[in-house]
Amino acid sequence: MKKLFSKLKESLAAGQKAVLCSIVASRGSTPRGAGAKMLVLEDGRTLGTIGGGAVEAQAAQLAVQLLAEKRSGRETYRLSQEGPLGMACGGEVEVLFQYFAPEDMEKARALAPEEETRVFLFGGGHVARALSKALALAEFSVEVWDDRPGMATGDFFPDAAACRCGPYPGALEILPVMTEEDFVVVMTHGHQADFEVLSQVLRTPVKYIGCIGSKGKAAAVRERLSAAGFTEEDIRRIHSPIGLPIGGKSPGEIAISVAAQLIACRSGRLEAFR
Repeated sequence: MKKLFSKLKESLAAGQKAVLCSIVASRGSTPRGAGAKMLVLEDGRTLGTIGGGAVEAQAAQLAVQLLAEKRSGRETYRLSQEGPLGMACGGEVEVLFQYFAPEDMEKARALAPEEETRVFLFGGGHVARALSKALALAEFSVEVWDDRPGMATGDFFPDAAACRCGPYPGALEILPVMTEEDFVVVMTHGHQADFEVLSQVLRTPVKYIGCIGSKGKAAAVRERLSAAGFTEEDIRRIHSPIGLPIGGKSPGEIAISVAAQLIACRSGRLEAFR
């Protein structure tokens, strides 16, 4: 997603027009869901995907037409054998076509931050490094925090949007304000640090909170949080042990399981894995 918006801004800066195609709603079985995007440039080239096949081909064709007409639009595509696309998925997608001219640069810049899903990653160890890479591939924007100098750096986290070093107590007073669209993953180097982070994060409306550790560690942290005055409802927000139960043991495997859980949460399908 970052590359797509970078290309959009680059094209506008070069005096070229573009159309951003976004799936804004999907029903039934579809190749891609809401949020999928494709950029169609003035020369007809595309970047990104809204599912491939006939839908994407027809969307690209309409985008070229809208470029010529200098306007935005909206279209619904039915993915059935009986429909004009001849696709067997059986679903339906609604695509928004946003026309951008060079004078719309500020609009493009404003849209780019809105489309990013932020993950605040606490801890700079091996699993966190692998997770940062996996999340970048899944188009999350990762911000890393560690209290050890030299751990949260661009050398270890080349895919992260930001890396910061500082004490865990009071970290949220320095970080950007966390919203109901944000995710938090806790992978610090100790129980106390986990507690310090969780006791701050539970006071925010973030969409997802995950904390790495065994069932025993998870129980101990929950007990401390309860003693600190957090309710059972508060504590149930925490996913710990973290990740989907795929049986992995290595840092990379654990990172994949955690990334999969965040993707499921972002798509609204997390309950299916409980």
